[in-house]
Amino acid sequence: MILAIILPSCKTVQVPKFTSIDNVLTLTINSTIQDVENKLGCKPYNIYSNQKDGYTIYVYKYKVLERNVNPKIVNKIGGETVGNDVYNGKENNLYLYFTGGKLESLITTDGRKDSNVLLLLNNTLSAISQDKGKYILVPTNLDDSKSNSTISFRKKK
Repeated sequence: MILAIILPSCKTVQVPKFTSIDNVLTLTINSTIQDVENKLGCKPYNIYSNQKDGYTIYVYKYKVLERNVNPKIVNKIGGETVGNDVYNGKENNLYLYFTGGKLESLITTDGRKDSNVLLLLNNTLSAISQDKGKYILVPTNLDDSKSNSTISFRKKK
């Protein structure tokens, strides 16, 4: 019984190998898988697809750095620069799309969740940039709780 008190607890937990968002931000299109592994500091967590034509989707896990801060100074000027860096507990997925061994594109957990809105916004902004001066912003009704927080555009009359 005394032995159990003297020995420290050896409890461990199992977690996937992950990288940080800071490492993800260093990735560049046309990188090789080896370049990606070097920048992320780990191998893929999983593979979603590997097709005959050379199109491959790898999955990596990443976490976002946050800070532990005294709650009394969180909203004070200077509170944004103090505290110890820690990973938040949420594991995010990073999907890397390779074609012919080169990184073609990537998408994150949140990017995947918001992809429909982002695609619509991107297409709208593309149309507006092609027809400059022909579109206007349309204010949304802030009192309508059912409305999405999207930007509305329409052609000028």
